[in-house]
Amino acid sequence: MVVVDASIAYKWFDEKEIDFDKADLLLEEHLSKKEPLFAPDLIVYELANAWGTKTKIGKSEALENLSAFEEANINLAGFNYNLLSKAINFSKKYEVSVYDAVYAVLAQDKGCILITADAKFADQVNLSFIKKLG
Repeated sequence: MVVVDASIAYKWFDEKEIDFDKADLLLEEHLSKKEPLFAPDLIVYELANAWGTKTKIGKSEALENLSAFEEANINLAGFNYNLLSKAINFSKKYEVSVYDAVYAVLAQDKGCILITADAKFADQVNLSFIKKLG
């Protein structure tokens, strides 16, 4: 079981992304039921925001990506106050965004690793259960 963040999931939709192949391997292992992937439901909003505001793709491609993400059936953790409370504490302790902290806290709670392509975040918190892609 592995938690992935939006920096990983975003790569699944753009073969030109650095380390696309490594991110895609994570997805393939999930789809073949070798390694289930988890994420907070926040990931859907982060991906939609990236496709809607930070890329030049059109609306139809953004919606296709969203549909493909849904079909990948990533295990999504819904909102709960306990997770958010822990994320706020994590955010304050490591001086990172609550958005990033939610992924880390979910991995902690599940007793698994978080894989991220956000090297700055991983380096800043410097925790053994947070691994950089590649």
